[in-house]
Amino acid sequence: MNRYRPHVYLIPEDDRNRQLADGFVFHDQVNSQIKVMPPAGGWGEVLRVFEKEYVKNLRDYPDGYVVMIIDFDGDYADRRDKFERAVPDDLKHRVFVIGAIQTPEVLKKSIGRDFELIGKALAEDCFADSETMWGHEQLKHNDPDRRRLIEKVKSIIFATE
Repeated sequence: MNRYRPHVYLIPEDDRNRQLADGFVFHDQVNSQIKVMPPAGGWGEVLRVFEKEYVKNLRDYPDGYVVMIIDFDGDYADRRDKFERAVPDDLKHRVFVIGAIQTPEVLKKSIGRDFELIGKALAEDCFADSETMWGHEQLKHNDPDRRRLIEKVKSIIFATE
């Protein structure tokens, strides 16, 4: 991935979120300017890694974006607020926080697909401007960030002819 060109980092909370991210990246229209990072080891670690490494990275490389993929564990408002307060104002337009309202396991059980297939379906929704998977009860709370993501990074992450 060339950091001097528009690019996107995905920071997953844990291995299940990494599998979702991998499925997204495996979509046949996703290009190489998106990178799934190793799992951080918990939502608090995602935040710590973001603050320690990615704030500087985003400031050094103005064409970069970060998507943090976390479990909201049924506490969307409080957890979302923690992330919102941690992202510096000058970077808010380049940082996104998404994830299942409960956990990826609950999402997987309610949909009946493995994590990578769910991730691939989420990518297809973004590519096709649809909300089939994103409209699921475990994911619909992501709509504001999903819309911003599509607006800001769709042209970066999807192959264009």
